Amino acid sequence: MPVLFALAACNQQQSTADTAAKTGEVSLTNASAAEVAKQAQAAGGAHFTPGEWETTVEVTDMELPGVPPQMRDQMKKTLMSTSKVVKTCMTPEQAAKPEAGVLTGKNDGRCTYKNFNMASGRIDATMICAGQQGAEMTQTIAGTYTDTSFALASSMDATGGPGGGMKMKAKTAGRRIGECKG
Repeated sequence: MPVLFALAACNQQQSTADTAAKTGEVSLTNASAAEVAKQAQAAGGAHFTPGEWETTVEVTDMELPGVPPQMRDQMKKTLMSTSKVVKTCMTPEQAAKPEAGVLTGKNDGRCTYKNFNMASGRIDATMICAGQQGAEMTQTIAGTYTDTSFALASSMDATGGPGGGMKMKAKTAGRRIGECKG
């Protein structure tokens, strides 16, 4: 359940990876998710302890200005009334080389990290994604991580597109709860 992401420029890739590996830190601008992942892995990224992990996601605020009031109220009630809890088993291999997106979310290649900073158990990132019909989504992520836990606060601001956009804030927390079962 870890982090990841990095920079492009062909001539700078190796020297950037070498620097990240020496310092254990990643600091990038205008980088693809694949580049951030590569740099984070080169830096040692976030390493997690293998075992069973529990991740909780809680939507804490939501604004839907272009949605009719009755539909907006129902959506807010549905999304904000309960936390989503997921349990997963992380193998030693997954813990040593976590997939991109564990801390920062996954994307389909339409997103670029305006900034990505990971150092000393802290992460701070801003990701911008192009959507359909002129929509754009900006997501900020800030938080902390250790080998047995992480806590993130994120905010998303979607503009344009059908409905005129939306804003949402969420908290995500993950923690190792023991050995994998079965």
